[in-house]
Amino acid sequence: MRWFMSGVRPVKTASFGSLSHFIKENAPEGAGTRCLSDCKIEKECFYSAYNNYMEKGLWGPYAREPVEHYGANLTEEIKTESLKKDNPYGRCVWHCDNNVADRQTVLVEFENGVVANLVFSSPASKPCRTLRIVGTKGEIEGNMNDGYLVLRKPDLKEEYIERISCGSFLKR
Repeated sequence: MRWFMSGVRPVKTASFGSLSHFIKENAPEGAGTRCLSDCKIEKECFYSAYNNYMEKGLWGPYAREPVEHYGANLTEEIKTESLKKDNPYGRCVWHCDNNVADRQTVLVEFENGVVANLVFSSPASKPCRTLRIVGTKGEIEGNMNDGYLVLRKPDLKEEYIERISCGSFLKR
């Protein structure tokens, strides 16, 4: 939020949240300690390491660090084996030593009067980052995973909407 405010200082903040969903007490029956080693529900689990990192191709942004030393020799088999054995991203989301909030709301008032809020909710049906900025001359909305933003400007005669790729938006 501070990046969007270009150095304008926050003067008031509030934050509420906790780790309350991804805890051992909420683990489904049959959940193991590692998705690919001892989990009986891995194939049906929304949080399956194999499904998310291998099948959906989310390996690059998340689970890469523990196997970076393989360099160009990194194969799908090595990735899968690391999730089974020692890659921290292969642990069961319900049974790991996570101590990070899985839901949080942050409110910030800046010295120029702008009020901003950040809402983090997990679980979510689509894990992604969304953005919505409402200003006096329009609004910007986007989903960072989709790679574009929508610019809307108020127009009494017709709706004005411009779709902008994230790369070109940052150059403006």
